[in-house]
Amino acid sequence: MLQRTWSYLLQLYGALISALSPCPPPTPLPAGGLDRDQYLGTWHFVAAAAAAPPALETFAGTDGSVFHMGQGPRPEQLQLHAALRLKSGRCLPRAWTYRLTEGSTDLATEGRPGMRTELYSSPCPGTIIVRESDRGYERLLLYSRTPHPADACVEDFRNQAYCLDMEEFLLLPRSQDTCQLQDS
Repeated sequence: MLQRTWSYLLQLYGALISALSPCPPPTPLPAGGLDRDQYLGTWHFVAAAAAAPPALETFAGTDGSVFHMGQGPRPEQLQLHAALRLKSGRCLPRAWTYRLTEGSTDLATEGRPGMRTELYSSPCPGTIIVRESDRGYERLLLYSRTPHPADACVEDFRNQAYCLDMEEFLLLPRSQDTCQLQDS
C-alpha cells in the first residue's frame, strides 16, 4: 500500500513539474520525411546559442550568411550552398551535402562523421531551428527566409535556447549587403 501511494505521489509530482515548466521541448522534424518544398530554397542565418562561448566562436567574425538548400543528385541527399559575409566585408563561399536517413531526425553531413544536425520546427512562420553537435560543442541556430525576422521570433528562439541551458547568445549583425550565392 505504501509503495503504491509513493508511486502515485511521484507520478503526480512529475506531471505537475511538466505542466508548470515554461519550456516545452522543441519539436524535431524527421529528416527522412521532410516536406522538402517547405525547407528547400534560400535561408538567412540570424542567430546562434550555446551553453559555452567556444561553440559560437566560429561565428564571431561573421556579419551575415545566406544559404540555399537544394535537392542533391540522389533522393536521400540535400545540397547546401552558402555565402558568408565576414565583418571585414569579404565573402566566403561554402558547400556541403546532407544525407537523409528514413526514420531519423538527423541530417548526416558528408565528410563529418561525428557531426549531428537536427531540424526543429519554429512557432514563427518562415523560420527554422537547427541543432548542431559535434565533438566538443552543441549549439542552436536560427534561420529565416528573410535577413531580418520579427524581433519576437528572435526572442522566442533565445527563450527556447535558454530552456535548453544554452545561455550564450549571438545575434549576427546583418549590417552589410548579403553575399551572392554561387552554384545554387
